[in-house]
Amino acid sequence: LISSNISGLAICVYVDGILFFIYAIIGMTLFGHVKHRGALNDQVNFETFGRSMQLLFRLTTSAGWNDVLEPLLVTPPYCDPHYRDLPNGNCGHPFVAIIYFVSFIIINYMIVINMYIAIILENFNQAHQEEEIGIV
Repeated sequence: LISSNISGLAICVYVDGILFFIYAIIGMTLFGHVKHRGALNDQVNFETFGRSMQLLFRLTTSAGWNDVLEPLLVTPPYCDPHYRDLPNGNCGHPFVAIIYFVSFIIINYMIVINMYIAIILENFNQAHQEEEIGIV
């Protein structure tokens, strides 16, 4: 029972880690130079891999995801499209930001969180069956 618990949870952690890794890289690429305003500041941003991972973990808890999304929607005249000669300057990508956040939230809630719940319920069911048989 304990080994199946650990292997099931390890798979969930592995899948969640891959999801976080992929979305952190995409977030750094798309939103690494977005102008700091609102919820985006020196601590909460996509500028480094570590900060991206922390921000995604925060989004997993659904704590203020809309406050983080809002600065990523910024367009001229509220930003500089020629900042450091970057393709989009320090402006956001409104359509891409919405797709990014919606897809992350849906994948995280609908798939990953349900995997954790399914493993817990399966282990509870297995323990209940073992108790009925008299193994435990």
